[in-house]
Amino acid sequence: MADKLHFSSIDHLRFYLKWGYEWKMPPDWRFERINRYPFFWLVTEGTMDVIYDNRAYRLEAGSLFCAEAYLPLQVQGSSERPIAFLSIGYEADVLGTSLASWLQLPIHHTLADSANLQQIWRKLIRQLDYLLSLEPGDAVVPEQLQVLSQQYAWLNQLLSQLPIRLSTASSIYDAKVDEACRFIEAHFHEDLSTASIAASVHLSPNYLRTLFQRDLSLSPVDYVRHRRLRKAQELLLSGTAPISVVGEQAGYKDPAEFSRIFKKHFHLSPQKYRQKWKSSEMGC
Repeated sequence: MADKLHFSSIDHLRFYLKWGYEWKMPPDWRFERINRYPFFWLVTEGTMDVIYDNRAYRLEAGSLFCAEAYLPLQVQGSSERPIAFLSIGYEADVLGTSLASWLQLPIHHTLADSANLQQIWRKLIRQLDYLLSLEPGDAVVPEQLQVLSQQYAWLNQLLSQLPIRLSTASSIYDAKVDEACRFIEAHFHEDLSTASIAASVHLSPNYLRTLFQRDLSLSPVDYVRHRRLRKAQELLLSGTAPISVVGEQAGYKDPAEFSRIFKKHFHLSPQKYRQKWKSSEMGC
């Protein structure tokens, strides 16, 4: 029997579908949006220019586009043909690190042959549509299992066509990192320091920093800040609570400090961020 139990990072993967669509847009289609969930697009027809995270991309047939949550996206059609693309929105992370970041997925990748992926993608969309069409009370367990099976078949096919640069070190998580992350999730609205987090898992602060840097490429303090800001984004875009309440629920007791940190990170005050993006989300 092994004398030390290691946790594979895949043990912590949470993956949930949020939407699945096949879109056909006019050649001059344009929009500016922010999504609360990450998504994948696979372009099947037409061309569009995309500005994402302040970088420009040209998407055309065969382009696979991987977008993180909460990053502004601008799109402008750039051909005379209609624009067609498949989309999947999802929720997935590994101990607070997004699936795309954990796997270091490319934002834009051109597939040499996307026929098999398109087939699986469309089947998943059909199964998801059927599941959502069922009336409350209908037997849905078999349908849910079918969608669950199909979503992982889709994910496997998708990832098999992408270059993945997962580091060897990050493929194994120390159990103490998992324990510390769970403690942070349960207490991130409280005052947290590296010392208090380390004490909760019976480690020295220096050793906890080493484990976090190795497994998550973040210090414990940076991880707490990341989770608090993500929570603030969720609350700003999904509700109408006053900014001071949002800050408090995200772990900032001083509204001025919350506004300062939020604006420094997102270049908009919490109020202006809400005004600009709250009504713009589009499941696409």
